[in-house]
Amino acid sequence: MQNVQRSRAAFIAGAMATGAFAANAVPARAQAVTNLNVGTAVDSPTQLPLYLALTHTFRAQGLNVNMLSFRGDTEVAQALAGNSIDVALASSSGLLNLVTANQGVIGFYGGFNQADFSWIAQPSIKSWRDMKGKTIGVSTFGSLTDLITRYVLQQNHLAPDQDVQIIQAGGSPSAYQALKSGRLGAAILTAPFKWEAADAGFTVLGTQANDVSPNWPKHFYMAKAALIAEKPQVITALLRAHVAALRLARADKALGVQTLVDRLKYDPKYAERAYDEAMPSFDERGRIPEKSMPIFWKLVIAQGIVKAPLPEKELVDAHFIDTFSAWAPRA
Repeated sequence: MQNVQRSRAAFIAGAMATGAFAANAVPARAQAVTNLNVGTAVDSPTQLPLYLALTHTFRAQGLNVNMLSFRGDTEVAQALAGNSIDVALASSSGLLNLVTANQGVIGFYGGFNQADFSWIAQPSIKSWRDMKGKTIGVSTFGSLTDLITRYVLQQNHLAPDQDVQIIQAGGSPSAYQALKSGRLGAAILTAPFKWEAADAGFTVLGTQANDVSPNWPKHFYMAKAALIAEKPQVITALLRAHVAALRLARADKALGVQTLVDRLKYDPKYAERAYDEAMPSFDERGRIPEKSMPIFWKLVIAQGIVKAPLPEKELVDAHFIDTFSAWAPRA
């Protein structure tokens, strides 16, 4: 079977009808093929290893992966909580929301440590000071884009939802369209839209790397804890394929760039720029950028998501991170 994508409606209907996993999941490289449903919050260059795994490495690990891109953390979280998908690749704040909502979800692998967002405003807006009374677009409420946008507004003495109205604008493609049409005063964008906008004369108000943290726990692989306990061999196969795909991306820049062109429909010049920006911040061992975690907890506490930092074991099952050398493919 080939890796396939389906419409959201067909995907969820099929998953509910057939069940999340094949009846008898098998270890990596076994003869049988295990079906796995993986959902992502948005399409982005930071998911390059997943895109390459779909075309190059999942099959070798005995996996047939169906991937669906949702419209932000809220949608993918609902799918994971409702067992319509087996595994999600979503933001750290999305993971925290699922954990605090007692959905039985836990992260099991990180290493997507990019801080790659920028805040882009209308050309007439020259500074954060000019944003008072304006609107700013984030992907969805409660998402990483929402979290860090509120933080940056406060850092610039602007009260979210009072001085500046925060609007759910979807991912960067739709947010950029809203910005170009004048429906937003500013938006938080990722590659290549942040570069396209800057090239078109829009104002760069700030960047996540400069104004929040140079590294960030951007994405986590996450799943129901019960599923991880029941099917550890399938999770191992997924992660072996991920590591192999990340190594392939590092070894073959042309393939990585072309994958971004094909998958995300990027202009080649922006695809290469996105590749160069993302690759240094991948950690194949799945580790979290520890220096950024105090800022992460400061942000989520300020937004009332939690009252104090959670013990790491409540957010992340570190088994696969800690045992990397035992299961990882040979370099």
